[in-house]
Amino acid sequence: MFVLDSTALDALLEAHPLIWAWWNRADSGAVTLAFPAAAIVEAGGTSGVSPGEWSTLLWPETVKVLPLDESAAVEIGTWPGSIAARRAFWEARALGWTILTRDPRLYQPGTVPLFVV
Repeated sequence: MFVLDSTALDALLEAHPLIWAWWNRADSGAVTLAFPAAAIVEAGGTSGVSPGEWSTLLWPETVKVLPLDESAAVEIGTWPGSIAARRAFWEARALGWTILTRDPRLYQPGTVPLFVV
């Protein structure tokens, strides 16, 4: 349902109420959330999150970690922006899902649906 970019993951790590509510819905099995691996790396770098803290957030079956595979890597390689934002965009477009973000400026207006918190 949502692809969380690195800004949304940062906010989740800071217990942002709305993003935390979406994670709780995923934990209860009500929705599925996608965490691109590149967004995890970027958020981990800014938030200093430990592997144990990540394992708690990644535990629910309805939280999917999306690895950077060859098809995505070759397509997004020349796109502008951070690799995490490019990856979130690619996944949202491929899945037909909405990007959950705190910074809509990372994406061209009208290219993919955004839910800004």
